[in-house]
Amino acid sequence: MLKRIYRASVLASILLFLFGLILVFNSEGFIKSISAIIGVILLIIGILPVVDFFRYRRDDAISGIGLISGIFSIVCGLMFLLNDNMLLILIPVFIGVWMIINGVNKFRFAFELKDMQEKSWIITFIFSIIIIVCGGYFIVNPIRGAKLVSQTLGIIICIYAVLDIVDCILIKARYKEIKTEITKVIDEQ
Repeated sequence: MLKRIYRASVLASILLFLFGLILVFNSEGFIKSISAIIGVILLIIGILPVVDFFRYRRDDAISGIGLISGIFSIVCGLMFLLNDNMLLILIPVFIGVWMIINGVNKFRFAFELKDMQEKSWIITFIFSIIIIVCGGYFIVNPIRGAKLVSQTLGIIICIYAVLDIVDCILIKARYKEIKTEITKVIDEQ
């Protein structure tokens, strides 16, 4: 059983590593694929209530809301399918807006620290400016921002996968010692 767990863990780590490589070297293609998948899901989610509305022809508020939300989902799904850069643009814009809001809050906090005569206020001030500039970069250049985020995520995933494989190998090498120690602990209880 332990061998199956070991093999499954190593296989999962290898697959995770390959996924990380895809994010690093083909982040735009990956994000476009996710955008297409989201588009199809939104289309399906939208088509069902529209079909139900026309099939059952009820005149109540719930079916009217279902029709409106269905049409909205269809339109959003078509936007994702027809513009494969949609997700490449949306993710960095949301991240950029969040970073700017966070940076402005840190900016205000820096001046509160200054008013309290805290010497570290300048560090918070500098970080707030950097955060605001980075957020602006994501908004002004969303496609590059999306690539940067997905490539960074890919690198982190690859590092994690390699560390997990090394950990599995180390555990397997010490399996007999670990099994003996576990048996001792169980016997003591």
